[in-house]
Amino acid sequence: MSEVNDPRKCLKCMGSGQILQPFHFMNMVLQLPLQCNHCGGAGWTVVCLECQGKGSHMKVVLQHGWLPQQVQEKCSGCAGWGKLAAARQSPAKRKRVEHMTGTEMREELRKMKRKVSGTKAELQKRLEEVFETNDRGWLTRGAPALSKGAYLESGTFRDVYMVTYTKGPRKNMKGVYKVFKDQKAEVLIQEDLKAVEEAGRIIKAFNEYNDQCIGSSARRRVYLNQPEVWSLNGRPILVEPFIDGTYAKFNSNSGWVNEGYNMMQALSHFSFHVSNGQHLLCDLQGGGYDTHYILTDPAVLSLKQEFGATDGGKRMMKNFFAHHLCNEYCDPSWLCMERPKVVAPARSGTSFFPKAQRSTAMDAFRNAKFNRW
Repeated sequence: MSEVNDPRKCLKCMGSGQILQPFHFMNMVLQLPLQCNHCGGAGWTVVCLECQGKGSHMKVVLQHGWLPQQVQEKCSGCAGWGKLAAARQSPAKRKRVEHMTGTEMREELRKMKRKVSGTKAELQKRLEEVFETNDRGWLTRGAPALSKGAYLESGTFRDVYMVTYTKGPRKNMKGVYKVFKDQKAEVLIQEDLKAVEEAGRIIKAFNEYNDQCIGSSARRRVYLNQPEVWSLNGRPILVEPFIDGTYAKFNSNSGWVNEGYNMMQALSHFSFHVSNGQHLLCDLQGGGYDTHYILTDPAVLSLKQEFGATDGGKRMMKNFFAHHLCNEYCDPSWLCMERPKVVAPARSGTSFFPKAQRSTAMDAFRNAKFNRW
C-alpha cells in the first residue's frame, strides 16, 4: 500500500473524535459528547486489539530451560505504541479528475460544497481549482452576508469566530472570520494574502505532480481556503469557509511534524524544491478527507523573510529539514537543505543537494518497520 501512514477517520466516531452518550437527568435524556474511546479522541486511530492499547504483552519464557518466567514483550501489532494507524486498512480507490464521469465529478463537487452545474469541462476545471472560496464557484449570485459571530478560538495574532452565511452562494453554510487582536497589526492582512497566493501556486504544482505519479489509484488532491477581506464595524476581517470534520495540525513553522500525515510533510519538502530553495510552505493545518485535504492559514518561510510575522526565514527552513525524514511521497530528485542540527546557529550561505545523497535519512526510512504517529 502506498499510503500506509496516511490516516483515515475512525469509523466509530466518523472522524469527529467524540461520541454521544445518553445521560438520564430528572426524567430527561441528554446526549452528552464524550471522547471516543475507540480512537482516543484523535478521530483517526484505533486501539490495537492484540494488546488492548497497552503496547506490550506478558510472555512466559523458560529460564535455563526449565524455570518459567514472565517477561514483558513489545506488541508487534502496534510496535509498542498501543494504537494502530487506521490507514493500515486498504486505501480507498480514487480516480484522477480526467478519468471521472460527469456524475462522479458532480458528486465530488457536492461533497466539497462547490457549484455542480455546467459542462464536463467546466466541472473538471472547478475540481482542479486549488482555492476554496466564499463564492463556491459562482461568478454572481447576490452579495453575501453573515450572522453574528460566535467566538471559536484564538491564535497568536487573531481571534476566530464561527458564523453562518445568511445570504449569497453559501447561504445556511458555516464560515469563519478572523479579526486581528491589535488594530495596528491589521497591516499584516496583505502579508497574509500574499502568503496564501504563494501557497496556492505551490499546491497547484504539487497536485499536478501527484497526477503524474503512476499507481493503482490517484493521490489525494490538496485545496486551500482563500480568505476575502470584509469590513466589520469599520475594521477589516478575513472571511473564509468553515472546515468540517476533524481539524488537524500537520506541521508547524518551527520544525514540528505530525508523523501521521506523510503527504503533508512531502508538500512542505516539495515547496522548497519547486521554488528552487527560496520558499518553504509549512504550518499546514486543516481537514483530511477520503479524496482530498483542505488547508487554511499556512505559513511561507523564505530566505528574504517576505511573508510576514510567521515567516521564520532560513533558520526555520533549516529546522524543518533537521526534523524531516523523506517518505513515500517524496522524490529522490527534490532539492533539500543539508541536514543541520536543530539548534545550530544560522550560517552564511545555504547548500542544496539532491536527496539521493542523504544516505542517513534514506537508510532510516528504508529500515523503519513502523512509523509511529
